[in-house]
Amino acid sequence: MVLTHFRFSRLALSLTVLWAVHLQAAEKPEQDEEDELPTMVVTASRTAQDQRTLPQSTNVVEQKRIERFQATSPSEMLQEQPGVWVNQVAAQGSPIIRGQMGNKLVYLWDGVRINNGGIFSGPNPFFNQFPIDAVGRMEVVRGAGSVQYGSDAIGGVINVFSKHGEFSESLNVGGDVYSRYGSNNTEFTNAANMHASNDMWAFAAGWSAQDAGNYHSSTGPLQPTSFHTSGGYANLAFQPVKGHVFRVSWVGNERTDVNSYVQSQLNANGVPRIYSPLERRGIVKMDYTAKELGFLSDELKVYGYYQYYDQLRERRVQTATLFNNTITNSDQDVWGVGIQNAATFGKKKNTRLVYGMDYRHENLSSSQRLSTQVIATGLTTSSVPAGITPDGIYEVFDTFVTLDLKPTDKLLLNMGARYENTHLHSHPEPLDVIPGAGYTVSDLAANKYWNAVTWNVGAVYQATSSFDLVANIATGYRTPTYSDLLSAGTPVFSSLTASLPSLAVNPEKSITYEIGARVHTARLKGSLTGYLTKLSDLITSTTSGTVVIGGVTYNATRNSNSAQGYITGVEFALSYDLDRHFTIFNNTTWTYGQNQSQNVPLRFIPPLYGNFGVRFESEQKKCWVELSELWAGPLIRHNTSDEIDAGFSVDPALGSPNATNNPPINSNFQIPSFFVTNIRTGVKVWEEGSRSFSLTLNLNNVFDTKYRQAYAQQQRQAAGFNVVVGGRLTF
Repeated sequence: MVLTHFRFSRLALSLTVLWAVHLQAAEKPEQDEEDELPTMVVTASRTAQDQRTLPQSTNVVEQKRIERFQATSPSEMLQEQPGVWVNQVAAQGSPIIRGQMGNKLVYLWDGVRINNGGIFSGPNPFFNQFPIDAVGRMEVVRGAGSVQYGSDAIGGVINVFSKHGEFSESLNVGGDVYSRYGSNNTEFTNAANMHASNDMWAFAAGWSAQDAGNYHSSTGPLQPTSFHTSGGYANLAFQPVKGHVFRVSWVGNERTDVNSYVQSQLNANGVPRIYSPLERRGIVKMDYTAKELGFLSDELKVYGYYQYYDQLRERRVQTATLFNNTITNSDQDVWGVGIQNAATFGKKKNTRLVYGMDYRHENLSSSQRLSTQVIATGLTTSSVPAGITPDGIYEVFDTFVTLDLKPTDKLLLNMGARYENTHLHSHPEPLDVIPGAGYTVSDLAANKYWNAVTWNVGAVYQATSSFDLVANIATGYRTPTYSDLLSAGTPVFSSLTASLPSLAVNPEKSITYEIGARVHTARLKGSLTGYLTKLSDLITSTTSGTVVIGGVTYNATRNSNSAQGYITGVEFALSYDLDRHFTIFNNTTWTYGQNQSQNVPLRFIPPLYGNFGVRFESEQKKCWVELSELWAGPLIRHNTSDEIDAGFSVDPALGSPNATNNPPINSNFQIPSFFVTNIRTGVKVWEEGSRSFSLTLNLNNVFDTKYRQAYAQQQRQAAGFNVVVGGRLTF
């Protein structure tokens, strides 16, 4: 309690200093609501739409916010956003939205789906495998998005938009260079961007490189947590006739020497267990957009894309006599095509129809090599070990339709439906089977088809010009992946269990009910949303005896659709302009989840959390200061599966909690609460026309608070005090 009072006292002191400046500022003049430009959101409806007319709950992270935040990774850019829990350290980090993470969220890059048939449950790095300075904007849909994007969109959708050029009436050439340094992990980031456009062509391209060392907590360095990354983007648009745009875009990124802290101290020789020498991902997309084709089409889109992903992962295990290094090479190639049309009907243009179809084909393959060294002699041999997820294909066809109808000036109705067909076909070989693990090649031979239909109904009622009531009901589902059906062996991030093939699993299903209120005036923006998500046919692991792998006995588990449950929560967000210079803000999120079949909490339910603070911005936005307090209550409820999760041990470097050298962080597995103070400021040092130079300074975890974020397997403690200074020259 004393610590909590101290946190609030230091924030109150900071607010007092800022308020003294506030008394010298003039009051902000009132302005008409109509004078404000609406915030347009693409992800929620697949076409640009005013955020205030959407029944879904959405977050928009603009480029200005991204540049000011100076995040280490894309997922960290979502920290402090309403309804999004981010556990972040080094190259790792996976957002949680409404109690869902990993394969229960859909990740998009410029609308291209990143999720594929190889994605696994729990935290995954997919979202962070993109160039840090290529991100121009983010949109988040909180809640089911399966009508718009199909499988996996149970908890939400995150869409990352790359920077791109805009058409201009005359020749416009420019760009910027950016460099920053972070003291905590000796991070160096450098980037360069350029653009050129006229009324027919628009081109933008950029490249960034990042070198991050081991990060430091308040108790000292945590190693290994370092990584290197570099990548870029290019976007070329051609407009031969106004309203008709052909576009070719590319984004690619390569991460090397990605180190994992979890299990890193289990080997007697000190070599970390888990290491990724290479992760490479890229997307090439071509699309054509035509607008105003007549009464049957306001906007027609045709698109195709190719996506590749390659990863090398090493798992290094020392025994009494041997040092084994298993190197896994994963290769994923995905191509897809689609078409979408939007049309507006009626005398008052009060009916809008969006419909389309998509198809994607995935080739998934992996291979292994085992290097074995005899410790006594140093003799090393190489072999191909048994036991790996078999190769195969994963293909999906879908068709969808959404309808916006405005029966009165104050009421907007939204309806939609999607049909999706998924085919998983594996090609196992005898070497894919782990000897003695209790399954055969036939247990890995899958040729499965699944069909799913989802729907949603929503409404926005404009009670006044600045106050809306919203409601939405949406179904969702998640089709099984290779990981659900065919993954076998010991999981990377757990040291006490082994999984067996489970060909009988079927899709998980959900239905989400949400209701809320929103206020939007010239000075006040706020929302309050309550929701209930019912989950059925949940894929869970159940104990199935023991197996002996490599001479070690493990508890064996199989997946099955053996559970149902629910998640409920409340999301609150508020931003209020005190005057033309000062803004106060706050958001708070509460989430509660229960596995009703087993009468235990669901996994990955975050504690009560949020942030609050104040922002100052000078005239003409020459300088700004933001004070923000990030906080979380204690994680009191946990699933029994968490008791073997390394993230709940005193030191995840020693693996799962145990009674000898690595007990749970608390005897009841609770994660303590925390308050973390961050100060961000920036100044435009020089400006002349479109050219400028600006500096940004972030003081993260100002008081070097010792804390851990829930579900962070890569943390003994979260990052301590960090000074991040960046400079951007625009020309």
